[in-house]
Amino acid sequence: MSDEKIIQELMRQGIEAAREGRKADAKQFFEQVVELDDKNEKAWMWLVSVAESEEERRVYLGNVLFINPNNERAQKAMEQIEAKNKQIRDQQEIVPGITRRMALLIGGGGAAIIFLLLVVFLAISGGRNAEVASQTQVALELESTSAAIAQLATQVGVDATNTQLAAVSPTPTSTNTPSRATLPPTFTPLPSPTLLVTATPLPLPINLSGKLYGWSGRDVTQNSFLNIVQFDLATGRTTAIGALEGRNPVVNPQRQTLAYTRYFAATFDFALEEYNLGSGASTLLTEGQQVLQTQMPSYCATVNQVAFVGRPSSADVSATEVTYQIFVLNLDSRQLFRLTNDRSSYAYPVYSPDCTRLAVIKSEGGANPTTDLVLIDTASLAQTPLTTDAGNFIESAARWSPDGTQLVYSAAPATDPANADIAIRRADPSSTPLLLAREPANEVFPVFSPDGRYVAFASNRSGYYDLYVLELESNTVSQLTATEDDDYPGDWTP
Repeated sequence: MSDEKIIQELMRQGIEAAREGRKADAKQFFEQVVELDDKNEKAWMWLVSVAESEEERRVYLGNVLFINPNNERAQKAMEQIEAKNKQIRDQQEIVPGITRRMALLIGGGGAAIIFLLLVVFLAISGGRNAEVASQTQVALELESTSAAIAQLATQVGVDATNTQLAAVSPTPTSTNTPSRATLPPTFTPLPSPTLLVTATPLPLPINLSGKLYGWSGRDVTQNSFLNIVQFDLATGRTTAIGALEGRNPVVNPQRQTLAYTRYFAATFDFALEEYNLGSGASTLLTEGQQVLQTQMPSYCATVNQVAFVGRPSSADVSATEVTYQIFVLNLDSRQLFRLTNDRSSYAYPVYSPDCTRLAVIKSEGGANPTTDLVLIDTASLAQTPLTTDAGNFIESAARWSPDGTQLVYSAAPATDPANADIAIRRADPSSTPLLLAREPANEVFPVFSPDGRYVAFASNRSGYYDLYVLELESNTVSQLTATEDDDYPGDWTP
């Protein structure tokens, strides 16, 4: 596998980890990218967004500006850091009673002014004559070094601050999350993705029907947002949905609408948008609501509402750890409900067919981060862990079977996060997961067919992310796409 494809895969996983709040994981992915390509400007910018200290942030920004001195976002961020550092330096005392700012003013006036200021200061403080004389001698000794004091006061020091690069950070943070321990400057590289290269595509599936909505294209900007598309399973035709660019599309067949995470290239931001498949009209779902960076939508089949994750607008953008909470928006009344309010970070909420439960990925930060799949009762908000492997496996993107009895999701060993497999299990904690389509590659974003007989998923076993279909009864795998575009499934409709 070429370094270019490895870099693209590491970037994709790093961006996804950053948006899910797994900053330590994201940092490791981006660090591997710059190990392979130290001129990768985008990777350095993403490292800025997941940096754990102001010192790290300043180093990363310096690398960005070395690669591209005209990067306006990096320039502004560096200016903010320098302005904050200057303000702090101005308040620091370089000798008792004299701040750096005072020293700057004194430096232009000579040692006589230093002498007079020190004498007045000591006299006011009530010192005895002998003490005044002693301190006066100190001031005289400063005469030969006054220029050095002024020079010292103008040096740029680096102090820890909480300046946040809001324009580039895709992972704003919450106030109620405990600080994480600062990582050492070195890191243990994760294993590079190892792909099984298939010489020829697998056979096309037969007798499939319906439409598979997803996102597809070449991620040349390495931001993980692609064109929203429709795969017609009967004809094999792929059609772009308007000019939409985003990810994670889901469809409400009753209202003929599609909700997805839209990307805004001008501001490097994202939010939920709803697209009418009939009229082509688009609406920002959370405009005017007190929640930011909304993503990963799921329609309820019984009530006109959508669940998603987002960051409360009141969250502290300078906090160390990123957390996303679960929200529900009633699309008729436009009323917003917040379902979670804790120190965990949530991702990929998905309604059960009767909307009585949400399956969601829950991550805990701290020294020993964990990721598990939990079920949330939508009435009581009680949470039931479905997986309890803590930090041993990383679960992602669960989906319900049409009858609501099973869940399918991807799971990767924490020691090999680029090698996820598809798992299926009953929707109760006593069940045991069964791994499907096990390959030395990354299988992600599984989706049930409307009749529950098939599971579609994306795999990079051929070197690119293509769409595959697994027939559950026979355990046979067919291949839907075989191009150099990356293809991901989002929703399968009749």
